[in-house]
Amino acid sequence: MQITDGSWTFDTEVIDEVAKKIKRDEQEREMLNAFARYVYRRYKQIRNTVNPRKCKYMLVDQVREQLKSPAKLQKVSKLFNMTDEEVQYIVEFVKKYLKYVK
Repeated sequence: MQITDGSWTFDTEVIDEVAKKIKRDEQEREMLNAFARYVYRRYKQIRNTVNPRKCKYMLVDQVREQLKSPAKLQKVSKLFNMTDEEVQYIVEFVKKYLKYVK
């Protein structure tokens, strides 16, 4: 799947391979850091959209639970002009690789 952020186009298969590596070259690090910034920004938007109580913080698992509702998934997809698969991939990537997100 291809995900585009401005001038960057990310291939999710390549991202997954690079994220699993322990040693990365400079280009791979730069690409992964840019993707992590993009994913975190999108994740915050998704989390804030599905959060029923705006003053209460949601964990990643709670966001995933909210996205099981087809209506909420469609709302997020339409609001941010993303496919359902992109939304699910972003939340899964955050859960797997961004350790600073609980």
